[in-house]
Amino acid sequence: MMRPMRFDPIAPVPIAAVLGLLLSACQGLGPGSVGRGRAAYNDVIAQTSSEQTLGLLVRIRYGDPIGLLSVSSVTASLKFGVRAGGEVGIGAKSGYAGNLVPFSGGIAYEDSPTISYVPVDAQAFLAEWLKPLPLDTVILSARVAGRGSALFALLVDRVNGLRSGGDASPAERAAFTRAIALLDELLAVGVASWIPPAGPGRAYELVFSGYAPAHVAQVDELLALLGAQASTRAGAEIRIPVVPRTGREAAAALAFETRSVGAIMRGAAEEIEVPAEHVEAGVVAPSRASGDHDMLRIRSSVDAPSHPSVAVEHRGFWYYVDDTDLESKHIFQEIQILFLSALAQATAGSQSSPILTVPVK
Repeated sequence: MMRPMRFDPIAPVPIAAVLGLLLSACQGLGPGSVGRGRAAYNDVIAQTSSEQTLGLLVRIRYGDPIGLLSVSSVTASLKFGVRAGGEVGIGAKSGYAGNLVPFSGGIAYEDSPTISYVPVDAQAFLAEWLKPLPLDTVILSARVAGRGSALFALLVDRVNGLRSGGDASPAERAAFTRAIALLDELLAVGVASWIPPAGPGRAYELVFSGYAPAHVAQVDELLALLGAQASTRAGAEIRIPVVPRTGREAAAALAFETRSVGAIMRGAAEEIEVPAEHVEAGVVAPSRASGDHDMLRIRSSVDAPSHPSVAVEHRGFWYYVDDTDLESKHIFQEIQILFLSALAQATAGSQSSPILTVPVK
């Protein structure tokens, strides 16, 4: 005779409580995913932006074709799922005792991002690429970074009669470097300071005060190098207006001729250490022994670098900024900020341009 089957629950389960726990977890999962996802997306976009900047420098160095994509949007679609289940025994308890899970549950979510890229309009970018930097950008960059010697050689081609460009003589570049070094020293001790414009139509000023008696010699040397018509004899405050160089500025002014973003990028590209094999093959010019941006060092290696701050591969070699080269990292960061600023200006209002949308699995 067939015996009737016996239903024997393992233990009482507070199902309502467990379901409540799962639902509360769902409510916390969304905000939690924002905390994790936003940081992850930001890190990846920042890293790939650095790689695009370095890749552009390398391509400029080799004279290779260039192309730019700007990230226009990141759309992340989150899908949530809740699973609940349980197991019961049928028949003799000895056949399943200790082997069943009375209740189980879980939460799953899937992140499906979509990245949209906007190709950079060549005509709009060319205008930003060739436009000299505004004076306030140069001065504010130097003030924030606190490294005038490196930045002025990077951003400024000429100050009064001092030149730093590739067509300047070694003596001219040496005088430019000395003047900026003196200015750095005086800024560091508070003797020199950049004073913002006092109102519309007014210029920045370079002001020397409190320099007597300890720093008179340094101020005198700097004024002589700059050709500024000012005297330190009475120890009085000296105010020199800072203006764009036109060739018709007053003799008492500090006239700056700034570089464009394109000139800055090309100057930085010249400092890339290219492989001897490529020089011998005639595909790239030899690296200069020294240049305007000696504090920026972009190295090359046949193998992937072990500790790069940023690295790209091109023509079978790796090009990178070493993570322990702090000065090069700072200078590269300044170059990237200027480049991304020009890129943002060129892509502003570019909704009519073709958009490349890539779903990420």
